[in-house]
Amino acid sequence: MASKSKRARMAPKENLQRKFLLWAIAVFFVKLAIIFRIQGMNAGSGDRVYFVDGAWLGADGENYLMGYNALLKDGVFSTESILNYWPAGYPLVLLFLSILGKSWALTTLSIVQSAIFSYAAYFFASQISKTRLKKFAFLAFLLVIFNPTLSLSSIAVGYESFTASGILIVVGLIIKDFIEKDDKKFFKYLIISSIVVGILSFMQPRLIVTGILLNVFWIITRKGVKASSLAVVITLVVTLFFPATLVYRNNQAIGINSISTNLGVTMNIGAGDNATGGYMKEGYGVECDLSGTSAQQDNQRTRCVLNWYLNNPTKAIELFYNKSVYFWSPWYGPSANGTMARNPWLTINPLKNIATTQDGFNIVYGGFGKVISWLWLLGGLTLLLYGYFTLWRHNLLEKFIGNLAMVAITTNWLITLFTIGDHRFRIPIMGVSLFLQAIGLKTLFSGGKAPMVDGPALR
Repeated sequence: MASKSKRARMAPKENLQRKFLLWAIAVFFVKLAIIFRIQGMNAGSGDRVYFVDGAWLGADGENYLMGYNALLKDGVFSTESILNYWPAGYPLVLLFLSILGKSWALTTLSIVQSAIFSYAAYFFASQISKTRLKKFAFLAFLLVIFNPTLSLSSIAVGYESFTASGILIVVGLIIKDFIEKDDKKFFKYLIISSIVVGILSFMQPRLIVTGILLNVFWIITRKGVKASSLAVVITLVVTLFFPATLVYRNNQAIGINSISTNLGVTMNIGAGDNATGGYMKEGYGVECDLSGTSAQQDNQRTRCVLNWYLNNPTKAIELFYNKSVYFWSPWYGPSANGTMARNPWLTINPLKNIATTQDGFNIVYGGFGKVISWLWLLGGLTLLLYGYFTLWRHNLLEKFIGNLAMVAITTNWLITLFTIGDHRFRIPIMGVSLFLQAIGLKTLFSGGKAPMVDGPALR
């Protein structure tokens, strides 16, 4: 009788996870249909024209494909400048996927990215459904899996989908560890999480900070400060191995020891007396004496920009504000700012269709449109913070989960303050930000009382 009773209690949770799996598979097959209907197109210019088929171009799609083509032509240690200016990680991922056929590389990329995204959404929601946040799990899953910008990014050439999926997997794995409370599995989960973080930082090095902080926060909370040293060393070694391979590649290719040489350039665009905090073609930056290799010059620019912020606190605060607005700005409209012009959502965005006529343009970009844009921006942030503080009030596992999500969100935002404001930079943390917004939305419609259920507590 006890065994039957236990199965009865488990059934609703298993049914919910099965529902997540079915929806995730369904979305994946819809994307497959889209992928095989994508019409090829020529990208690039001059003597760098190449055919793109099986995927859409993301914001830096041409740069990644240029690097990929250089790898195909010259091998892993290609001296093509694009492979050391931008991190070579994503082009190397493309090169690996081309083993199934060079003409199918982009199609394979779209399929792999879509499969990983569906699994990440399923895995994250499944772990949430095992906690006291079970009643929030389905709404969070729907917001993630059906968000057009986030979900359709898996069919675009760009690191965003991989990284958003990876952060969901890492957070889900950490939650899984706290649910199971099995010390024998802890190091296994830690190594898996560290590998995922390493792969993410291999494609987008600025996510090193986010990934390491997530794992270290997990380790200290789980093991305590005194017993954490070995686990911290393990996660650092495993994580840093992946970006270290890029340093090795660049050293062998052109003799410089760096992951990429564009950080200082990017930071310099977002700084200076005339800077706006966003992308500019001229009139930006701070004066800096440069010498040595491209890697040394990149480090010199970075130091010059940091010194400028210290010496110009008033202007720095103004730029930090602008970059924050740009980071959280809508994808389209008068307040939008960033490099999401190729956002798949814009192909069906009703605002963009309205703006095709002069009257519609005046509405979208006029005073009314500005009000709507700011309401969208502030409304999303309010829901996110409301969701976070809803979890904060519960001194159990859900508070820890809220802190995990906020670590990922705030580190990406803070990094933006010292580089460039771009709404594309929030895509990697969209999964966890949508989760917090789901918490806020459902709590709001529940009269301000979070609908918790019985579940595991934080040990």
